[in-house]
Amino acid sequence: MLVAGSTCAMLQSIVMEETGVVKSIDGVTATVLVQKTKTCEGCKESQSCGIAGNGEDQSQTVEIAALNIAGARVGQTVRVVAKSYTYVKGTLLVYGLPAVALLLGAIAGKYMLADMFKSSNPEILSAFGGFSAFLVSFIILKLISRRLERKTENTPVIEHIIEQ
Repeated sequence: MLVAGSTCAMLQSIVMEETGVVKSIDGVTATVLVQKTKTCEGCKESQSCGIAGNGEDQSQTVEIAALNIAGARVGQTVRVVAKSYTYVKGTLLVYGLPAVALLLGAIAGKYMLADMFKSSNPEILSAFGGFSAFLVSFIILKLISRRLERKTENTPVIEHIIEQ
């Protein structure tokens, strides 16, 4: 338990910083074009993540929606900061929840549904239970993601204007 707690505290203190140019502003949110550098270098999905789906060269830039607390204007170069534990939480949710749901659904299908439907094949009931739970987990993920999107602590922030 101590290891998990210290790992969580360590992740909360790690910040990811990138420099980019403000492309557009919509209220308190700015769209920033960031060159893929430090953060994307070691990522296996950097070529196919689809974040910069704007017709530009995806291998070079990423569009980030960030809170504009620095008051940046279009065309200015800014520093965008995001807490890395936000990405860790998201990854655990997106990959972990469906995997656990599939496993638990398969186990429940094999034992619980097999007791209810004694004449059916337990393996088929296991597959049915697993895939049913797997699909339900995506509905749950959608609801969770809507709630997390509203929290500003999960949003990157324009911390500093570098060039006017």
